[in-house]
Amino acid sequence: MNKAQSRLHNERTLAILFHSPTFVVLSIITLGPLLYALWISFFNFRLSAPGGKDQFIGFDNYLEILKTPEVAQSMLTTFKFMLIAVTCQVILGFAIALAIHAVPKFQRLITSLILVPMMVAPLVVGLMYSFFFNTQFGFYTWIVNTFHLPLPVSLFSQSISALVTVALTDVWEWTPYLALMFLAGLQSIDTESYEAAKIDGANAWQTFIKVTIPLMMPVIVVGIILRSMEAFKEFDKPYILTGGGPGSATEVIDMYTYRQAFISYNFSFAAAICVVLFVILLFCGALYGKFVLERDA
Repeated sequence: MNKAQSRLHNERTLAILFHSPTFVVLSIITLGPLLYALWISFFNFRLSAPGGKDQFIGFDNYLEILKTPEVAQSMLTTFKFMLIAVTCQVILGFAIALAIHAVPKFQRLITSLILVPMMVAPLVVGLMYSFFFNTQFGFYTWIVNTFHLPLPVSLFSQSISALVTVALTDVWEWTPYLALMFLAGLQSIDTESYEAAKIDGANAWQTFIKVTIPLMMPVIVVGIILRSMEAFKEFDKPYILTGGGPGSATEVIDMYTYRQAFISYNFSFAAAICVVLFVILLFCGALYGKFVLERDA
């Protein structure tokens, strides 16, 4: 082993030693609850049934998920929320990225300003918009009443408007994330591609459709996957704004799981749902790896 190889070996060993404590702690924090949830999902652990923690029932909780219509309804609500939120975030994020890219002189200032919503905790976002839409003293209510707008005083009284409103609060918070991601993608596009399109006589729209969109597609796909994974885990804003109402129109799957665990005290059933959600997100993570890791390899 020569001197360079020996130095590289020592640096790798040192890096492993420094990272090992963090790896062990994070593994315990993440794998511990996951393995415990997987374990109790095969038992009948509920406070309404004493002794059920030691009663092995196999896959009954997972079969119960398939038989419970509320699970399917909350999953459907989650996918609706994810579709509305992510679609709006992609469109608005791309538009903002194009606008910032067109004014390079003020990019640093603008990017600093649009980061503000991302710095606010989701729980605070929910509280902020609950005040904004309050039917008694909210600013939205004041605007509707003052200008006599043909809009409902309460956007949370109807199923569709409630779900859309909750999704738009998520759009407000996370659109800057995709905007910055898309801006980085636009800045990485080789100018030679645009020069070639210009030589071929392509106008601005044709250049956008034939050059910008295809070259940005990998970044767009990655952004959609990442934001879909996060939107799928949404809990704070629906819980604060609507509590799942009206009825169960905005009860996403995480809220249903919370209700099963901490209101109905059906811990095993809630754990089974969490395991299923983990598998779904694991699949999304595999897609992310396919589009990112394999592309960079």
